[in-house]
Amino acid sequence: MQNLSSTQREILLALVELYNRQKKMIKSKEVADMISKDEGTVRNIILSLKVLGLVDSKPGPNGGYLPTLKAYEFIKNPTLLPILDKLSLYRGNIETDVKVENIELLDITNPSGNKVILKVSGDIKKIRSGDSVRLGPTPYSRLVIEGVVIHLDEERREIVIDVKRMVSIPKEKVKNIIGKKLISLKPTMNLQEASRVLYKEGIRGAPVLDEGEKVQGIITTADIMKAFYEGRFDAKVSEYMKKDVITIRDEDDILEAVKKMITYNVGRLLVLDAMGRVVGIVTRTDILKSIAGLEALW
Repeated sequence: MQNLSSTQREILLALVELYNRQKKMIKSKEVADMISKDEGTVRNIILSLKVLGLVDSKPGPNGGYLPTLKAYEFIKNPTLLPILDKLSLYRGNIETDVKVENIELLDITNPSGNKVILKVSGDIKKIRSGDSVRLGPTPYSRLVIEGVVIHLDEERREIVIDVKRMVSIPKEKVKNIIGKKLISLKPTMNLQEASRVLYKEGIRGAPVLDEGEKVQGIITTADIMKAFYEGRFDAKVSEYMKKDVITIRDEDDILEAVKKMITYNVGRLLVLDAMGRVVGIVTRTDILKSIAGLEALW
């Protein structure tokens, strides 16, 4: 794609990615949203790609754009997913110091069941054939790729992966996937009372708030089970709650929630509004319900 500008290349790749995923005409706004660019700019660039024979279009409310066969031929050799920031390669759930610089899909027309070549830096010797690996989310397309290593080339700094799962994380605000009813506990409650609340509400954890609704911590059924195992049946919530609480803003993208859960190895985050008040909890289950197949992350 040497004859295209960086913006033309970015938009064409986004269009191909969206079309491969949805198998329908793509709107310019969808492309603009994916790459965070002005829709007018995207529309103008798509017109220039159309002149080059790389994009076809259909007018009307049901219309849109789609890549031509020439577009697929044009981008077959270069990487489909250029990476601006190096991504860590995970072996199982353990982050390695191997960084992915570029990803090439070997079968661009079949993104759900293909092989990819990763151009990497770092100590490639730490990765072995047969390892289960994961990378992502990637920029723009927000893909998480999971697969098995089938070949390594130390000289070329390349790893070939047989893709088992490829999940795209949609743009969605945290506030749109949390429950509307906030269940909280008081630090002075005893654990038996707290366990009854959690059981009645069918939840596995709740924030602990003082009388002024200020966050004191978070307690889960696992914390309560630990106390009961230790024979502390009359213990207070404040004695077993976790005080180091990981939070996220309600306006944040769920991608940020995913990153925080992985980074801090937690299954739930307290959700705060613009005033810093607790408005709910977002859990792995909430995210899994909104994104089919995302269990690949955990």
